[in-house]
Amino acid sequence: MRPRATNRLVLATLAAVWLGAVMHSLHYRDYSWLQVLFVDIAWIQALLLAVGALGAFMVLVGALSPPPRRTGTQPAGPFVSVIVPAKNEEAVIEATVRSLCAMDYHDTDGPRYEIMVVDDGSTDRTAEILKSLSLALPVKIVRTPPGSVGKAAALNLGITRARGDLIAVCDADARVAPDFLLRMVASLAGSEAAGAQSQRRLYNAGQNLLTRIQDDEYRLFYRPLQRARQVLGGMVSFSGNGLLLRRDVLQEVGGWNDEALTEDIDLSLRFHLAGYQIRYCEEAVVWEEAVPRLRDLIRQRIRWFEGAMRCLGDHLPAILFGRVNFFKRLDMLSFLSGGLIVTLSLLTTYLYGVVDATGAVVLYIQLPRKLTTWTSGLITTGVLLAMLVELRGRVWEIAPVLVRSGLFSLHRLVVVPLAIHRYVRSAITGHTIWEKTTHGVPVPPREHDL
Repeated sequence: MRPRATNRLVLATLAAVWLGAVMHSLHYRDYSWLQVLFVDIAWIQALLLAVGALGAFMVLVGALSPPPRRTGTQPAGPFVSVIVPAKNEEAVIEATVRSLCAMDYHDTDGPRYEIMVVDDGSTDRTAEILKSLSLALPVKIVRTPPGSVGKAAALNLGITRARGDLIAVCDADARVAPDFLLRMVASLAGSEAAGAQSQRRLYNAGQNLLTRIQDDEYRLFYRPLQRARQVLGGMVSFSGNGLLLRRDVLQEVGGWNDEALTEDIDLSLRFHLAGYQIRYCEEAVVWEEAVPRLRDLIRQRIRWFEGAMRCLGDHLPAILFGRVNFFKRLDMLSFLSGGLIVTLSLLTTYLYGVVDATGAVVLYIQLPRKLTTWTSGLITTGVLLAMLVELRGRVWEIAPVLVRSGLFSLHRLVVVPLAIHRYVRSAITGHTIWEKTTHGVPVPPREHDL
C-alpha cells in the first residue's frame, strides 16, 4: 500500500509549528509552556545528547564487531536479474556494463543472470553507447516512456521485463568483482532475510578534499553503522547501489515507490515494517564514484534529507505503532530524524545566542553541567575509539579526519533548511523536484582492492 500524502502535510505542519514556536519564544521575557515543549534549551540538549549517544554507541559496536570472514563461494544458484537505471550516464555507463557482464555467476548451462539497463530518457550519448555495447555483450536495454520521472519509476519498469526470482540493483557508476553475485546470493541462502546490501566503497576517494570526506563517511561511519544494525537487530538499510532482494517480497510490499526521492530508504522501511529482514553483506563490495564538486554534493544531500523527511512523514504511524521491536523502532526514528533534530537544535541554539548577545532576556533552563559534560565526554570517547579501531590503530589519521568531518558538518546548516523548504512546498503543492547525482569520468579501482 502506498503511503498517504496527508502524512506529509502532518509532518510539514509540525515543522512549521516548531519554527513558529522558536520565533514566538524569542519575545522579550517570554516563557510559556509552548517554549518548554518545543524549544527549551534543556530539550535541545537532551535531544542532542540522546541522538549523539545512540549514534556513538552504534558506531562503536560496529567498529568492535569482527567483520565476516571472506569464505569460499558456492556454485551459482537462483537466476538473478541485475537492473541498472541510467539517465545521462555517458561518462560511466560503459565501464559499469562491462564490469557487470564479467561477473562469474554461471552453471554448466551458462550464465545464471541477466543485465538490464533502463535508459530513463537520456539526452546525452547514453543510448548510443548502450546500443553499441548490446552488439558485443549480453545486455538488455529498456527505455522508459515519455513522462516517466525518477529512479523508482525506472526500476518498476525494469521489474516488469526481468526474468529472475532475485533482483539486483546497481547504479550506473557501479564496479564489482567477478564474485559479487556469488557472495550476495550466498548471503540470502538459508536465512530469513528478504534482501541484502553490499558494502559500498569509493573508487575516486583521493581525487580531492570532498571525495576524501565522503570516503571518511563510508569507512568510519556508514560501514560500522550497518554492521551494528545487523548485530543489534536494527534497521539494516538498502543503499540504492549494490543491493539484492527477493522478487516476491518486493511485489508483496508494493514495489518501488514512484513518489519517493530516496527510494532505497523508503523500500528499506517497508521491508522491515512488513516483518522482513535485510542483511548487510560486507564481504561483497560495490565500488562507486564520490561526488567531486561541492554544488553537486549539496544537491545530493538536499535530496537525501528531503527524502528522509518524506519517509518519516509517510511511515511515522507505522513506525510508532507497527510490529517492530523497540530497538528497531528507535533506530528507524533516529535514522530518519537524527540529522534534522541535530541541525534544528543547533539553529535554535544559535538564535538564542544571537538574542542573548543583543541584550534581550530569554528565560531557559539548561541540563546540569556535569550531566552534559560527562555525557558529551563519553560520546566523544566512543567515537574516537571507534575511529581508532576502523583506522587500525593509525592514531595520526584521526586529527585530519576530525578536521575534515567538522568542516563538512557545517553543510547541514545550508542543506537542511533548503530541504525543509522543498519538503513543505512539496507537501502543500504536490510538486516534487528530483535531481539525480551527477557522475563524471571515473577512476578505475585497483584490482587488489576488489
